[in-house]
Amino acid sequence: MLTESMQINSGHQSMIHDIKYDYYGDKLASCGSDGYINIYDVSKKQQVGQIKIRDSPLFSLSWSHPRFGNVLATSSYDGEISIFKEQKDWMKVASFQNEGSVNCVQFMPRELFLACGTSDGFVILLDNNKNWDVDYKWQAHESTIHGLCWNYDGSLLATCSADKLIKIWEFTNNNKPQLKYTIQQHLDVVKDVQFHPLENNILVSGGDDGKLRIHRLDDDVVEIQLIDFHMTIWRIAFNMLGNLLTINGEINGQSQIQTLKQEDNYQYSQIDCN
Repeated sequence: MLTESMQINSGHQSMIHDIKYDYYGDKLASCGSDGYINIYDVSKKQQVGQIKIRDSPLFSLSWSHPRFGNVLATSSYDGEISIFKEQKDWMKVASFQNEGSVNCVQFMPRELFLACGTSDGFVILLDNNKNWDVDYKWQAHESTIHGLCWNYDGSLLATCSADKLIKIWEFTNNNKPQLKYTIQQHLDVVKDVQFHPLENNILVSGGDDGKLRIHRLDDDVVEIQLIDFHMTIWRIAFNMLGNLLTINGEINGQSQIQTLKQEDNYQYSQIDCN
């Protein structure tokens, strides 16, 4: 049973769209419609930094691997992807302007290589070794990409979309994606996908149909568990070991958070957070 909760004054003046822990869980970053990134010290339970990006809403955040220092990427409604690094203060080190909204970003594990999903169904890969210019861009879906995620060794990238599909892209040494799997099990918009942090072939997905689906990727895709939460699932998050899984959703206009623990064979069961 979880016996301790933590409450921090967010400092945001409007809706929060994303919240992410850094690699070690020492810092927490949030972004929202007010155009700010706020950074918190988890142990002190207080805000320790703030970055004003612009007036446009911010949709997504990603921390890099700590071997590069504290590096944050964010994406916005007006299409700007911004990269910041903490030196004495947080400094913008790069930006990229897309023509349309960018809904989600995630750094490849252990590399300064950023995947970005757009409202018109494209994935953009930005490479630090090319001064954060485009390494590759392709049409991954026919409609809005809502979520994307690398597996832990960076060989696979999962994308999910308003087209109700999940696609898994395999990367070879030249970083050019090849479609490996297409998953068509959701009945409505798929809002998020997350790989298990320690298992390359375990993928979790959720969306507007209210169903959390856990997939094993082998020669084919096998659904190993389905849990119906009867609510829109917005975001899915694993802890560092993958033994806890948190679901952020909405039912009748009310936000809901559900936490699950890992059982045998990557099955998950709900636990009491009170």
